[in-house]
Order: sequence, then structure tokens, then C-alpha cells
Amino acid sequence: MHKEERTSTIEAAVAKARALCAGCGAELLYLTLFGATLYGTERPGASDIDVRGIFLPSLSSLAMGEAPHSLHFSTGDSESRNCAEDMDIDLWSLQHWLLKLLPGGDTGAQDLLFSPSHEACTLMRDSRLDEVFTHPLRFLDLSSSEACARYCLGQAKKYGIKGSRLGTLKAMLRKARELCPDPEGRRLGEFLSLLAEVIPDPAFCRLEQKDGEEMLLLCGKYHPASLRMGEFFRRLEADMDRFGHRALEAEKNQGIDWKALSHGLRAIVQREELLETGRLRFPLERRAELLAVKLGQRPWADIERDITQGLERLARLQAASPYGAPLEQGSAAREARRVILHCYGLEEKHDS
Repeated sequence: MHKEERTSTIEAAVAKARALCAGCGAELLYLTLFGATLYGTERPGASDIDVRGIFLPSLSSLAMGEAPHSLHFSTGDSESRNCAEDMDIDLWSLQHWLLKLLPGGDTGAQDLLFSPSHEACTLMRDSRLDEVFTHPLRFLDLSSSEACARYCLGQAKKYGIKGSRLGTLKAMLRKARELCPDPEGRRLGEFLSLLAEVIPDPAFCRLEQKDGEEMLLLCGKYHPASLRMGEFFRRLEADMDRFGHRALEAEKNQGIDWKALSHGLRAIVQREELLETGRLRFPLERRAELLAVKLGQRPWADIERDITQGLERLARLQAASPYGAPLEQGSAAREARRVILHCYGLEEKHDS
């Protein structure tokens, strides 16, 4: 897409966002270019126009219970990836953004909170949101990185990354073969305690007593101590065959959604910056590294290492960061309510 065409598309996106709001009696408060353009990982002529924003529902729609949480428009379709000519617009209500998405750890909501740092991306901004953008940590609790970890693993779990179902099966099969290279005549019970230590997460692997026999509960499936090791190997291989074709392809750098992996790695990069500095600046400083992942220029093995080590780093950083302390209970919600009422020209009433 040429520069003139892109400018025209952006102008059309702004007009469409205003029209979406007008259609439900809402007021547009903020609009920014988002996605690759904001992060600094866009590819000229290949990245679509991604726009995010905040709107203020009308008081009448709130009174009638008809206020939308979000508004959406796209020129693409759900069956294929967007191309450079496509436009995506996603708008959240101020209430949904401040009271639901940010407290829930939504990564997109968090990115929107810090998006004004990339001034060239800001398309419109109402001064009533200045307090939110000037003091973002009043509205964002950084005391837990669990949502970030879930998002990151969600992007990579189908390739068998450590911490996923497939990663658990791979690690268990590898260790079992190491402990028992010749399974003839051997039973699982001989190795139960050692195998149970392979996966420290009890959600994936633990020992249990069932029907009077000790069992290895692995990814929701029971394996009794009396099980022959040869059969244990076959069970794991069958599960790998059912769920692991993408993981096996990944080892050959085939069938990988590089864009999804770049999103997972980006979540770690951004969380690190937040915990280290208490802010997030766009475009991202490590955008070249993320773009290389997005373009498939790095092998899966390296990315898997970066993600797993990054999550371990995050856990340590979370414990040590001065920005990782929990907010005073209810303080973010109080700040959010005050801003929302201010946008309506109202003040919160307190009981005397």
C-alpha cells in the first residue's frame, strides 16, 4: 500500500470509528493505530490498518441496559488473514476497559493504556482521559504476571512448549526412555518417584492412590504402577500422535504460526519493561528481534528457549520489582469510577 493510500485508509478508519459511536449514541474518546504499527513490527505493504479506541456510552443506553461493551468493524473476513488493504477497528467502552479488561490482565487493554507513548499513532484523544494516560499505574495492578504467562503459553502450546500438555508429554517420554532404555520386564512402579519429579506442576503430573494402587496421573490420564514400561511408552507415543503433530513439525520449523509466537514473546518483553521501569514505551525497543520471529527468521528451538527462559526471568523479576507490589485493595476501581463519572460531568456521592 502506497503512503497516500495508507493515509486515506487511516482517515476512513477515523470516520468509521466515529460513525460506529454515533450509531449507538456513544462519544469517541480515544483512537490510536494499534498492532504492528504501534509495536514497530509492521512490514511496509504487508501490515493491515489496526485501530483501537475508547468510547463513552450514552447515559440513556446505560439506563436502559443497552450500552455496548465493544464496537467492531473489519473489511477482512474470518476465513483468511488480513492483508495490507484491510482495516480492523475495535473500540471498548470506558467502563469495560477500566473496570473489566485492565483488572483482568488483558494484554491489549494494557497496550492501549500506554499507547499514547507513540505519539505518531494517536489519531484523537479527549482531554478527559489525560489523567488515565498520565498516571497509568493507578489503574494497573502489576502484582501478578499470571495473565501474561497464560497468554504467552497460549500462543505456543500447540507446538509442545514446556508448560503445555504437549511439552509435558515430550518431557516425560524423554525422561522415561532415559531411565529405562530397555523396557523388557520392567514396570512403571520402579520409576514412579523419579518420573513424578520431571514435571513439577501438579496440574499436569502427580502421584495418586486409586483403587488401592499407586498411580501416575499425567495430563488427566492414570497410569498404574503395575503397568509395563513398554506399554507406558506406547501410551505416551499414542498421545503424542494425537496431539503432537504440530510439535513434531515445529522441531523441523514447519507448520508454525510465527506471528502468534512473536505475540507471545512480545508479551514477555513488555512485561519485563513494565516491571523494570513502571512504564511501557512504543514502538518497542526490541522490535527488530520480534520482527525476526514474526518473519520466521529464527528457529523454533531458539524461540522455545527464549519463551521458557523469559517466563522464568519474569517470575524472578516479579518478586523483586518495586512496581510488582499489589495496589491498595479497591484503589484502581475507585480511580476508574472517578474518571468515568468525570467523563459524564458527574461526581461520586458519599454517604454522610
